[in-house]
Amino acid sequence: MEETLTKSSGSADSLESADWQLPLCFTKKRHIEEIKSVQTIVSSWRLKERMKTVSVALVLCLNVGVDPPDVFKIQPCARLECWIDPLMMIPQKALEMIGANLQKQYERWQPRARYKQSLDPTIEEVKKLCVSLRRNAKEERVLFHYNGHGVPKPTSNGEIWVFNRVKFNYIIIS
Repeated sequence: MEETLTKSSGSADSLESADWQLPLCFTKKRHIEEIKSVQTIVSSWRLKERMKTVSVALVLCLNVGVDPPDVFKIQPCARLECWIDPLMMIPQKALEMIGANLQKQYERWQPRARYKQSLDPTIEEVKKLCVSLRRNAKEERVLFHYNGHGVPKPTSNGEIWVFNRVKFNYIIIS
């Protein structure tokens, strides 16, 4: 066979003859031995039994039209919240539409959960919401979604910012 390759003429044939001279790859034992099943490692953070997510809190602190006090925006920057440009309509209407879109997105994953929206809430409203959802959930899971684009960044201790009647205030979620 080698004789026919070397005797033939043409560029394609000469390239083919060069391939025969290359060393073979993947011929070591580790490449050709049978693959045995891989042991699955269960992470310790995963729960052994399934839990239901019975309630979802959607807390949106957007303060539409106001940039956060500790963030410097560059131009161009992202503006969309849940695929809605909040600057294209009045702030309250934009906030309601963003909350509705976010809830629709979560309902695709958790259709049976109860959803509570808290749009630009005060610290008292967030505390009341968390306590009531935790009480109603008993031993089941509660999902807390927080979006704080119109407030300062969370602190290093994990404290998040919500609105007070006059100024920003923080709350510790644990």
